[in-house]
Amino acid sequence: MSTALPADQVAPRATPELSDRALVRRLWAYMRPSGWDYSVAIGATLGNSVIWIVRPWLLHLIIDDVFGQGNRDLLVPVLIAIGAVGIVTAIDATVGHWFHERAAQGAMLRLRSDVLRHAQRMPLSEVRARRTGDIAAHLSSDATVIAGVFLDFVSLVFAQAFRLPAYLAILFAIDWRLGVIALSSLPLHALMATKLRGTTRAASGRVQDAVGRLSAVLTDMAGGVRDIKAANRQTWAGERVGTEADGLWRAQVHLSLFNSLRWAPNVLYWLIYIAIWAVLAGAVVDGAVQLGMLVAAGQYMLQLGAPVGNAVSDYSRMQVAAGAARRVFAFLDSGPGPAPPATTTQPVGERGEIRFDSVSFAYPDSDAVLRDVSFRANPGETVAVVGPSGAGKTTLTSLVLRFYEPTSGRIRIDGTDIAGVDASVVRERLGVVFQDPVLFDGSIEQNIRLGRDDFGSDRMVEAATIANAHDFISDTEDGYDTHIGERGLRLSGGQIQRVAIARAILGDPRILILDEATSSLDAESERLVQEALARAAAGRTTLVIAHRLATVRRADSIVVLDEGRVLDTGRHDELYERCDLYRRLCDLQFLQPDAAQE
Repeated sequence: MSTALPADQVAPRATPELSDRALVRRLWAYMRPSGWDYSVAIGATLGNSVIWIVRPWLLHLIIDDVFGQGNRDLLVPVLIAIGAVGIVTAIDATVGHWFHERAAQGAMLRLRSDVLRHAQRMPLSEVRARRTGDIAAHLSSDATVIAGVFLDFVSLVFAQAFRLPAYLAILFAIDWRLGVIALSSLPLHALMATKLRGTTRAASGRVQDAVGRLSAVLTDMAGGVRDIKAANRQTWAGERVGTEADGLWRAQVHLSLFNSLRWAPNVLYWLIYIAIWAVLAGAVVDGAVQLGMLVAAGQYMLQLGAPVGNAVSDYSRMQVAAGAARRVFAFLDSGPGPAPPATTTQPVGERGEIRFDSVSFAYPDSDAVLRDVSFRANPGETVAVVGPSGAGKTTLTSLVLRFYEPTSGRIRIDGTDIAGVDASVVRERLGVVFQDPVLFDGSIEQNIRLGRDDFGSDRMVEAATIANAHDFISDTEDGYDTHIGERGLRLSGGQIQRVAIARAILGDPRILILDEATSSLDAESERLVQEALARAAAGRTTLVIAHRLATVRRADSIVVLDEGRVLDTGRHDELYERCDLYRRLCDLQFLQPDAAQE
């Protein structure tokens, strides 16, 4: 049997590791839209480089010309120049940092948006196969590390590239021996950077993996606080978090060891500085070289060490960021490719007819869940699907929503095979209420709308009224603006379900899918939700996935599933009389045929 592919995707793509050149191209694509900001930042960086070149020369002038030769006329201009350099440095640093930040954060916003969009487009099976913490890490820690490279990119490429040859040229101009000494130190720095490259990249990859694991565990533990406390397993939870936190600590310490090696060139700088004095000190004593020139040469040599040392340091940090970038791009390149170009975006579902024609389905690497399933829901009808646990009921919902494609057979809406329709177009015509709906941190209105601001307030209130939610919303202090907390913790189970029903019918869908919305409610909440569901279903084609049979006894048609096959189809009384499985399920729930007449 063939493996089922997710609905809005095709065959998976390979994700080989990006080369350094390809990685730079990918990163540059995110920086390019911030070109103006980067241009200003580059200008500020180059201006700062010029200032650093001028400073030692001003020191030479004040020592040799003002003090050494007693040139009083030069004192005021040199002091003014020194003051101007200080003011320009402050302004330049402020402007440069501001535009660096704008450019880097703009690039990060685009990268985070792509990660989030990709996560939303990924097949449901692919998302569930990943740790939630890994995706969160791509959006937070990975992106933050990469942002550091965006911030340093300008200084690394432009400032160091400009200052290094300038310092070498000046040292050669002062004394060719100084230039040779400075130039001879560069291969050693390059060798150190090369040695650090592989070890730092591997260590940074382990750190980011550890961050993802810890984030996943923290997410699990935070979401399961109630169950952990109820089972009195706080110690176990603490040990799990502690284990991952210890793993992250070890990985970070290992990475810090390699990062610390970037300070090793400091020894070399001072050895070179001593070499300068050894070369020029005698010339100063003999009067061949002025003292100020010696001081300036020493400053230039130390400043030469700064760009080289920064290059080694930045190179180490770039390897850390490169590891994070490769993780993010591997995620963006993961999963199946784009949908086939033949997919149509023409609307479906105006009448609301649903047909399953010989539909079979199997999850990847598993046995068939559905086998040759056929049934029909006419416009305006309510069709319920019942059966024991594992019969494949909820899988039907996933297929209609195009989370997955059937292995064989077709699902038609108003006669159109939805396999050829863009998944977003199909979902736009459906209203869905899941067994455990998710509410988000925000207001009640935000949770009903979910960003659909094209509907007016009257339509939202109408949807809430149909869902039996308007009264309890009005009784809250802030009404529709009431903040409900993460996952709707400030609402009861029945209130959450009614908000979810209002959300489902806000767009007036012609087809309503209910995945047993009352299975975990108390009697009063169930009554209110059942009333809401009955009103919501009026005039709509409704597909009910039923675990509690009392919710479907008035359905126009009931489909009995067993081991993925349609065992029987009919109304409640008919099925109770002729279908042994349905009768057994009814008896287990104390539901008799005459209950349909209540």
